[in-house]
Amino acid sequence: MARKPVREERKKQIFRALDQCLLEKSFQQTSIKDISRLAGVNHGVLHYYFTSKEDVLLQYIDYVVEDFKSQMQELMSSENVSRMSQRDFIKEVFRFVNDRITLNRDLSKIFIEIWEIGVHNEAVRDKLRNTYLEWTQTLARNIAGGSTDSETASIMSIAMVAFWEGMALFSTIFRNGEIRLEEVLGRFQQRILEIL
Repeated sequence: MARKPVREERKKQIFRALDQCLLEKSFQQTSIKDISRLAGVNHGVLHYYFTSKEDVLLQYIDYVVEDFKSQMQELMSSENVSRMSQRDFIKEVFRFVNDRITLNRDLSKIFIEIWEIGVHNEAVRDKLRNTYLEWTQTLARNIAGGSTDSETASIMSIAMVAFWEGMALFSTIFRNGEIRLEEVLGRFQQRILEIL
C-alpha cells in the first residue's frame, strides 16, 4: 500500500528533473542520465518507471496537464467562484490561463520544445492533440454554461486556445516590455466577453 505514494513521488521528482533539463537544453540533447542526475536517482530507476525517454516525455505531458487541471478544479470549487456571474467566471478563467499558463515563460519554452517534437513524433503529436481537444471542449462547456450556444462556444474556445498559445510563443521570443502582452491579452479577452 505504501509503495504507490513512493512511486508517484519518485515520478514527480523525475518530471521536475525533466522540467529543469528542458529549460537548459533540447529534449534531443537531454539524456536519461541527465534526467536521473537532476532527479537524484540512479538511471536504472528511470528504466524501472519508464520504458524510454519518449515515455518519460509522454507521462510528463500528462503530469503537467493534471497539475493544471487540479489547480483549475481548486479554483472552481472555491466559494467565490460559485457566487460569480458567468461573465465574472469567464474573466477568472482568463486570469488563471494568463497568469499560470500563457505568460509562464518557462512553461511556454518547454511546450514549444514539445510542439517541435510533435511535428515528427506521432505519439507526442497524438498526446498534444488529445490534450488540446480536452482543453477546448472543457472551455467550450464552461462558455456555453451562460447564454452562448454550443457551436459558438466551441468555435470561440478553439480561437481562444490558439490565441493563448500564440501569445505564449511571443512570451518566449520578446523581452519584457518589448510588446505589451498583458494589454493585448486583456483587449482580446474583452472582445471575447463582448461576443459572448
